[in-house]
Amino acid sequence: MDVIQATRKFVETVHANDETGHDFAHIERVVRLVERLMEHELVDRTGLLLAAYLHDVEDHKLGRPKGLVKQHLATLDITETQIHFVEALIDQVSFSKGMTPTTRESEILQDADRLDAIGAIGIARTFQFAGSRGTPLDLSAESAIQHFHDKLLKLSSSMHTAKAQQLAMSRHAFMERFLEQFHEEWDGIDQ
Repeated sequence: MDVIQATRKFVETVHANDETGHDFAHIERVVRLVERLMEHELVDRTGLLLAAYLHDVEDHKLGRPKGLVKQHLATLDITETQIHFVEALIDQVSFSKGMTPTTRESEILQDADRLDAIGAIGIARTFQFAGSRGTPLDLSAESAIQHFHDKLLKLSSSMHTAKAQQLAMSRHAFMERFLEQFHEEWDGIDQ
């Protein structure tokens, strides 16, 4: 079996019961975005796609054990250099780690993952994650609404590729409109 297909099957199993917005549908959207963003780029396509599929397997928010990615990569017919490259790409994607991408591949992967965190889908995922953690729908410092200000509204300005910057502008504007409407309804002043 092809290394991409084997990885897709592995990741589909790992994310099968996710209820946090880090499910297999998220992975597939990130992969599609990666494919769009790398279209005219000279990049390691296989390494980038492997990293796109595997990027959330060990996400700390999901409570999965460390070592699953390395374990899976060891089953594939790829070199040790390729394994280290995929692991480095995954390591540089996270917002919370605050890492700056060091390769075009890591820029593309970070852009794709961040694009899926904003816009209409980003809004839906934010509330799905909050609901999975029992977060009340309020305006507290721990609320989903606060998450927009802490993270999501900052993402559009951190895109690396021209296509991601273009997509991010539209998604960012949609989130701003949503928040404006949300606050008007919350305060009972909507028209």
